[in-house]
Amino acid sequence: MDASPVQLAWLKNNNVWDKDAASPPIKKVHVKKIRKKGKKTLAKEVSADSEIDLHGLGIEEALCKVELELALAKKNNWKQIRIVHGIGAKSGGTIRKILEQKFRSEWSWVSQYRYERNNRGSSLATL
Repeated sequence: MDASPVQLAWLKNNNVWDKDAASPPIKKVHVKKIRKKGKKTLAKEVSADSEIDLHGLGIEEALCKVELELALAKKNNWKQIRIVHGIGAKSGGTIRKILEQKFRSEWSWVSQYRYERNNRGSSLATL
């Protein structure tokens, strides 16, 4: 069956690839920009040296993973770690509260621990 001129024109103007052939073209990733209050300039979001995702982990597993990452950060002289803990009622809220307590008491050598500016589901730990 031959394609009509309308179908050929559509195929020419739209990105179409064979799913069984090579992988699809890679999309460009844009840097998320946020606007500072009271200023007209745009500021880039803070980039961390490392990121830990704690979704789906239990409390003990999450604490162990954060502790290992902090030790690795201290060894490699990283400045910041992003900790993605979530804000959900299941384990995200519990993990978030326990991490706050740990950073206040046991991990007090970390200079700052705070929520990310536009995302309450993750935090930044500055060493």
